[in-house]
Amino acid sequence: MDIKSNYIRFDCTDAVTTDIESEFDALLSKADSIRQAFSEHPLPLFTQLDDKDDLSAMQALGESVQDSAKRIIVLGTGGSSLGAQVLVQINGWGTPASGMVRASGPEMIFADNLDGQTFDLLLDETQLENTKFIVVSKSGGTAETMMQLSCALTALNKVGLDATTHVSGIAGSGSNTLRDVAERAGFPLLQHADGIGGRFAVLTNVGLLPALLMGVDPVSVRTGASEALACFMEAPITEIPSAIGAAMQIAHARKNRNISVLMPYTDRLERLGFWYRQLWAESLGKDGQGTCPVNALGPVDQHSQVQLYLGGPDDKIYNLITAKNQHPGPKALANACDIPELSWLQGRSIGELVAAEATATYTALKENARPVRHIEMEDVTGHSVGYILMHFMLETIIAAGLMEIDAFGQPAVEQGKIIAKKLMSESSDKR
Repeated sequence: MDIKSNYIRFDCTDAVTTDIESEFDALLSKADSIRQAFSEHPLPLFTQLDDKDDLSAMQALGESVQDSAKRIIVLGTGGSSLGAQVLVQINGWGTPASGMVRASGPEMIFADNLDGQTFDLLLDETQLENTKFIVVSKSGGTAETMMQLSCALTALNKVGLDATTHVSGIAGSGSNTLRDVAERAGFPLLQHADGIGGRFAVLTNVGLLPALLMGVDPVSVRTGASEALACFMEAPITEIPSAIGAAMQIAHARKNRNISVLMPYTDRLERLGFWYRQLWAESLGKDGQGTCPVNALGPVDQHSQVQLYLGGPDDKIYNLITAKNQHPGPKALANACDIPELSWLQGRSIGELVAAEATATYTALKENARPVRHIEMEDVTGHSVGYILMHFMLETIIAAGLMEIDAFGQPAVEQGKIIAKKLMSESSDKR
């Protein structure tokens, strides 16, 4: 199956292998029923794409955050951070050349992991005057994020800086800890969209506010996502890439291919792999079910993982992503490669070599009878990334339906949070 939209081509020709054909057909038929149910009762994730009111609020807060800022530190973890990282990477953030592609404007730092030494360095007193914090938590009580916020407020207070001009955030509606702190400290909050969990929140202000601050057009992102959703709602089931992808992945899982590898061949989609990893794992890992998502990056991980993929067990499904029209980069000119061993590089660009390596990996996987899907984007833009984000959210939701589990909870994660809070409370009582 080879399906092309205006911006993205999904080629599953070598992913729907003969050993899963009957299972795949049955699952795809079931996916049509799941699609019909969502068409009759659309999720908030779908309806929020038409919301324009939140854009003006984002713009206003964004202008305030950017005012006099040299650093913007985003406090949040998991879905409160990973989606935003995908979007800001469109313009080169988080790549080896990130400092050069963003010559003007503030630096953006995602403090998404909790580490004492790292955060102490981020709170360097000499840097705080020109630092703005954006704190994101749907629940308003995420332990790691609340710890970071508490430390940031302490540091600001120590040097006499006002939280009202240095801190802002996004929190769920209703009574919660983050709202209580914001009211007491006097800093502004945007409302987290109701009914949309963190890992599905990339197309809300959670993802779009940081994107806007880094020069990505939020309207373009939502437009691309809307096109993927329209395809899901309107096209025949055999022409819906997300439904085909879900049926394919679950059919392979039933043949004990329990690992799903996502491998983009461009630096500007590196964070997409981390976002996908959370989305797929946290949505589907329930009731003893689920497959393990693995993120890789091409071509670098050809030198770390591909040996296993080709020579190891047949327990994986591979998803390669390329960008057809991305910047080709410099060429190796003849006078720079004046030795016979490098003659094959003469006059060729970096982009040509990357494309050749992606094709080679695909071909090698195919020739070794490994199931592989190729997703070819025209380029890495707000529009195309918006489309691919909605595609993978739909693929995940449909996969959950095929597995007959709830895609939107995470009870096992909540169990760990309760235990950690209890341990902290007990140790505090002993002081």
